[in-house]
Amino acid sequence: MAAVAPSVAQAQIPTAPAAPAAEAPPTTSPAPETSEATPGPAPEGAAKAPPGDEYFVEQPAPAGSAPPGNAAPAPPPFEPPPPPLSFPEPPPPPEARHLAPLNSLWLGARVGWFVPFGNVWARAEPVGTSDGTGYVLRGVPWSDYASSGPVVELDAGVRLSRAYTVFGLWERTQLGSGDNESGPDGKQDGAESDFWAVGLRASSNPDKLAFLTEVAVGYRRARTFFANDVQYQFTDAPFEARLGLGAELRLNGVPSLSSLLSIGVGGFGSVEKVAANGNALPLTRDVDEGDGHAWFTFTVGGHFDLFRSRK
Repeated sequence: MAAVAPSVAQAQIPTAPAAPAAEAPPTTSPAPETSEATPGPAPEGAAKAPPGDEYFVEQPAPAGSAPPGNAAPAPPPFEPPPPPLSFPEPPPPPEARHLAPLNSLWLGARVGWFVPFGNVWARAEPVGTSDGTGYVLRGVPWSDYASSGPVVELDAGVRLSRAYTVFGLWERTQLGSGDNESGPDGKQDGAESDFWAVGLRASSNPDKLAFLTEVAVGYRRARTFFANDVQYQFTDAPFEARLGLGAELRLNGVPSLSSLLSIGVGGFGSVEKVAANGNALPLTRDVDEGDGHAWFTFTVGGHFDLFRSRK
């Protein structure tokens, strides 16, 4: 039987699209099993990976190791030299303030006690010798004609610097009677002495408590009085010298207090007896000679710096 060809109408009838096939549900595949073991804890000192995604961190090469390949080592980074050390200039020291002036008119006085000793002259006494008559010199003590007594001293000078002062002095001593009261002129009635000198005074610290030194050279006269208005005069002593050591305390810019121990030496060149009418007779003969005497004093005093310099 012959095959029947489809008609045109059948060929033109559209066919409905096929319904989509239902999607198959996804199947969960089990995780593949790995044969690698779980890594243990990192060794001590190794870098720890941060949490989250892992990334590679290059470790620095150890010190002294050669760079990889043939690359030359990188030069060290340039560091500028440190700036030179500079210290601020210290402030100038404060100007020193002094109580004692640099220059001034120096005035003052002392009081104390005077002790005479030594000889006023050497008397020649005849002695018998194998060749005839000779002489021996025997000192006549000052204590025969005077004893210790009070002393007053007046000083006036110029302060050349804070530590040094040049001055003039007058010392008046009222002495007691000596030991020899049975002489030809009767009983003694006291004695006195005057000393005029130029001195130099040095202070170790004129602003505070200081060690004090004084040197003075001058002229001395001494007299002994008797009840019949006769007096013995001891003169011609132009090179009397005195050395004093003591302490000085500055109170403020003007006054200061001091104490002084002094010892002096000298020699009288002339000893005379002066009568009430003023006539003078020498007590020494041609065979007599001069001799040395000395004295000791302890004094305390106060002095003032007037017309002070501003410094």
